[in-house]
Amino acid sequence: MKQLTLPQQYAVLALDGQMVGYSSVAKGAALRCLKAAQVLEEKNALACSPAEWEKQLQKAAAAARKLKRKAAAQLEASVAASLRDAGLLEEIPDLLGCDINYYTSGVSLKAYRCREEDYLGIREGLRAEILEPGEVTRECAVLLWLLRESGCIHDCFSAKEQQTLQERMTSLAAGDEFCRLLWETECHSPWQLFALRFLQKKHNLFRNPYLEGVNLVFPFLERRKAIFIDFSLLGTDVAERRAATVAFLREQGHRVEEVKSGTETLLKVENTYYRIFPGARRVYKLPVQGVNLVPVYW
Repeated sequence: MKQLTLPQQYAVLALDGQMVGYSSVAKGAALRCLKAAQVLEEKNALACSPAEWEKQLQKAAAAARKLKRKAAAQLEASVAASLRDAGLLEEIPDLLGCDINYYTSGVSLKAYRCREEDYLGIREGLRAEILEPGEVTRECAVLLWLLRESGCIHDCFSAKEQQTLQERMTSLAAGDEFCRLLWETECHSPWQLFALRFLQKKHNLFRNPYLEGVNLVFPFLERRKAIFIDFSLLGTDVAERRAATVAFLREQGHRVEEVKSGTETLLKVENTYYRIFPGARRVYKLPVQGVNLVPVYW
């Protein structure tokens, strides 16, 4: 795997699965944090003293909050182009295009897909350093912060692991001024902070304040799509429906594999796991048979 800069590492994790050419709350959050990562990288902020680090961190957060839509689109285009040139990213048909509402209408949707080797390498490296005892590098701490601020924590850590993550972040903040300042800094714009007020009742779900905030404002479910694929279910069993779904997705240009998880078999589409089950949907008041593909979060 190539040696990547902090902004590149974050971009690989945050842009994977995002739709090309369309704005969304999730993508907007990712691009704001990408801007913050670039500012920190340009200023070599990770090597600063605590006093200087606080100044550079606030500048990065301010740059993220002030990022306008046009500038965000330019940033996305620039970063995506550089990742494509490096062989780290490609554009593929978006999974949403396989849904009956889009597939039958002929709408063409594209999404980013990061190279699996790099995506897994960055994610597993972060998980190992954060979840296992030992020293945490500043680069790793900043990458974790960026994922928190953009609501991508759920893509890298299971619900059970987030309990360990909470304890780890508290411990790091207590013993390291660098981490304390980092965890206490937010990249939210004013309207996002306003949205948080409507979610205060949910804050008791998080025992550690460092994981509150953006995880609630930007639900991880927005980053992954649940779709419905139509085909006849009559006379088919579970294995046949799964095989038909895999064949259809591969025909549409997706990387699909079957993965055993206990007693059930999941589908891994690109870098995300999905559960498949039969269902029906009404289209023009007529019932249509098919299968539902729903994201699975650990």
